Amino acid sequence: MSFIVIEKWNGLNSVCTDEDGETLEFGSREEAMAEAAECQQGVIVEI
Repeated sequence: MSFIVIEKWNGLNSVCTDEDGETLEFGSREEAMAEAAECQQGVIVEI
């Protein structure tokens, strides 16, 4: 199982990325939750 984080902000939905623009993919829900906590409104999606 993998997870990504989508940030919902100002009417836009953006997949969270690293400094190089690559999608951040997490191996656990806990890791994704830590990233989502840094977002305005982070949504965790299981992929």
